Amino acid sequence: MFNQSETFKQEYCCTIVRIGKVSPIENSDFLGQVLVEGRTIVVRKDLVHEGDVMFYVSNECQLNADFLKSGNYYEDRSLNADPERKGYINKYGRVRMVKLRGVLSMGLLFGLSEMERWCPKLHGFNLEEHIGEDFDTINGVLFVKAYVPVRKESHSRKGIHPQKQRPGFDRIIPEEFSFHYETKQLNREIDRFHPDDEVSISVKLHGTSLVIGNIPTLQPKWGGIYARVFNWLPKALQFTRVGHDVVYSSRTVIKNKYYQRKAHPGYYETDVWGEYYGLLSPYIPQGYTLYGEIVGYVGGLAQMIQKGYDYGCREGCNRLMIYRVSVEENGKHREFNIPEVQEFIHMLREQLPEENSDRLMDIPLLFQGRLGDLYPEIGEADNWNADLLERLKNDSAKLGMEQDEPLCINKVPREGICIRIMNDPIKECFKLKSLRFLGKEAELIDKGEVDMELSEA
Repeated sequence: MFNQSETFKQEYCCTIVRIGKVSPIENSDFLGQVLVEGRTIVVRKDLVHEGDVMFYVSNECQLNADFLKSGNYYEDRSLNADPERKGYINKYGRVRMVKLRGVLSMGLLFGLSEMERWCPKLHGFNLEEHIGEDFDTINGVLFVKAYVPVRKESHSRKGIHPQKQRPGFDRIIPEEFSFHYETKQLNREIDRFHPDDEVSISVKLHGTSLVIGNIPTLQPKWGGIYARVFNWLPKALQFTRVGHDVVYSSRTVIKNKYYQRKAHPGYYETDVWGEYYGLLSPYIPQGYTLYGEIVGYVGGLAQMIQKGYDYGCREGCNRLMIYRVSVEENGKHREFNIPEVQEFIHMLREQLPEENSDRLMDIPLLFQGRLGDLYPEIGEADNWNADLLERLKNDSAKLGMEQDEPLCINKVPREGICIRIMNDPIKECFKLKSLRFLGKEAELIDKGEVDMELSEA
């Protein structure tokens, strides 16, 4: 019944949870608050009780329209099954952060009976057996996804339809190219950490993702017109050979996937990712794939990559922070640890022309060492993980949480932090966003401004 689609994102999904303590809210007789995955949800005390098993959806998710209609969730009564009842979800189905009696509510909780109205097959279903499961699809129907406002296109972008471009020779070998893995939410994974873990904690930058690698690719034996003539044949008949070449992408789209075809700029009117393809291609060793975040401005334009987040760049300029390096050694892929990544950045910077050397940022590290030493005053007892999460969320002194981002000239909140376990055999990273950033993000979405990491890229 509960499945994950091909486009599943843990940050924008539905989870089956057990409710803990329902705490009171000052000056309210009927409202209470519960903690779900480290986030506060405001609930009605007569409807939600400790021990209940419920469905949880975080803010900035978009819910299935038929589910919202059947449960009379829409604020527009005409969209509800019962037009006499009014809900609080807008016509787009967006779950948003709200403040009730001074308490931020970070998502939506609902029970099995509400889900049954939309999906009768769930009648009598035992949710106890599925606590902790994440999903975005129920009984084969998409139930939840990331909310993306409709983008207002500029005149210069109108009429551009990349999907209608003539296909070329697809040179990608799937097992050789990997997009960046999904960064996990720390508040959901906090129990995986232990005091003796050696970790690195760095600033989470608000920009756009870049992947660039010098990897094996398929190449036609004959170039030019021959590649165009044969591209309608099955790949096995296209007279291919294998050779190394540099491939680059945004978070979700390979920009030069096709042989001898100009990459489309994508979300921006210029190819901000292609800037670094041109800059770094000659210096990336064979077998290396780099993952990074581009911040500042779109090259040559007054447009910021993410509104307000200049990261010290002059108008029209940007910088790249490489945070991950994967290298193929003896037929196997190895991940660099953070000190190795920093060393690689320095080596790469030395090879660049002097006028471009400052375009590579070091990883802005906040802490590196034994996790238990970050807050030694926390007793290493049963509630150590919960105490750790609360300290991390509110640490303005060491981590800059809920403070302005000092790396930026503009007054904008720090997005948050990233934490990695040193020498982790699993490719993973955990993120924790600040409440101020989430509030700013919600305000921009209210105005219809799109985070291109979700919409494009």
